[in-house]
Amino acid sequence: MREPHEGNFLTDVMELGPAPTMSRELVVLVLTVVVVAIMFALVGPGPVMWIASAAVAVFMAVRFVVGLRGWNRSGAQR
Repeated sequence: MREPHEGNFLTDVMELGPAPTMSRELVVLVLTVVVVAIMFALVGPGPVMWIASAAVAVFMAVRFVVGLRGWNRSGAQR
């Protein structure tokens, strides 16, 4: 049973902050990579796509690092 604060997959993808667990964040990361790859295939490798891809990569890295801090704290409380 999920806790009420965990939400669902859609909220994990749409939130600016990380997902409640590392495994859910990794699923969001994989989905983001797939979406960026599809956009790359549709638009082509122009300068705008490279900049957008870099921005998404930095955002996802920051999101993961912020989540890592929270996941380590919640794991230590168990």
